[in-house]
Amino acid sequence: MIIIAATSARGYAQAAASSGYKVVTLDVFADADTQRIAEQAFKLKMHAQGADAENFKRIFAQINLDDVDGFLYGSLFDAEPELLSWVAERVPLLGNAPDVLEQAKGFDFFKLLDALNITHPEVCLDAPEVAANWLSKKLGGSGGTHIKPANQGEAGGYSQKTYYQKKIAGKPVSMLFLADGKTAKLIGFNLQFVAPFADMPYRFAGAVSGVDLPTRVQQAFEHAAQQLTVTLGLRGINSLDAILDGEALWILELNPRLSATFHLYPNLFAAHMQGCAGNLMGFSLQQAPAKAQLILYADDAVEIPIDFAWPDWVADIPSVVDKASSVKIAHNAPICTVLAEAENADSAYISVLQKAQKLREIIYD
Repeated sequence: MIIIAATSARGYAQAAASSGYKVVTLDVFADADTQRIAEQAFKLKMHAQGADAENFKRIFAQINLDDVDGFLYGSLFDAEPELLSWVAERVPLLGNAPDVLEQAKGFDFFKLLDALNITHPEVCLDAPEVAANWLSKKLGGSGGTHIKPANQGEAGGYSQKTYYQKKIAGKPVSMLFLADGKTAKLIGFNLQFVAPFADMPYRFAGAVSGVDLPTRVQQAFEHAAQQLTVTLGLRGINSLDAILDGEALWILELNPRLSATFHLYPNLFAAHMQGCAGNLMGFSLQQAPAKAQLILYADDAVEIPIDFAWPDWVADIPSVVDKASSVKIAHNAPICTVLAEAENADSAYISVLQKAQKLREIIYD
């Protein structure tokens, strides 16, 4: 049995279950499809920095660890690697060690990029005198909700240290790769989507795989992944986020854990396990169509009847609470994830937008 903890665990749970494992999930939503997959599906409390450590430990204590093979994790611990260390004292981690996560999510990560001659936007810890064209970010932040223009002042509710990044015009892209501690192997390149809202202009909304990048950009991405793999001893599936401006690639962050783009490829669970074990022998990625996933956020507060007929191209379906007759979704909260695939990234992107609009019209009819 495998314990899976992430902001949203559904996709990882599906991959593990399809590979023959029983799973227990801990995430923020405990969605209906997650509950169908998992032996137990626990819903976690969150605060601005990430998982509520006290709540997490209390729930974790309810799990029988006798038959647990390992602990798989996503974005839940970016701001709290010490909580991941607490987990590692109790069960084997199926991923990078807490100290690797801490190095990747601290400000010194940018010093490491400099040492490795990896291009990144200018960053600083002190607020720039002229805030125009600078962004304010939080160390260990994830999902884009912590990013805002530097001239809008500090975001409340965070204990993490703020840092500032020079804004770069371009497209948000990412590279998913597999590592064994010495070698990084490309899985694919992705284009990321945002869903701006109020003071969250960079809120993550999904991604599409199969993105065709210029050769020089691909080489820069793969070189960065290889350098970081050797330096940090990366294992399993990891991702690099960047901004692409023409043929200039600016690395933004390393995610040394499973990320949302994991779901855009054929089942990568076995590959992740191979990488964690330090063995990439025989790994080859199957050819697959481009896939897109888009988080549908609520335009207004809405109640969805429990007998609502969800399309088969939807995942992360909200669960009913206390045998209610409907599911209440707050304004700007995520409703579900819309899925699409096509021969190429552009077609998949258009398809997922069309499906999302169709579902939005049905829900708000």
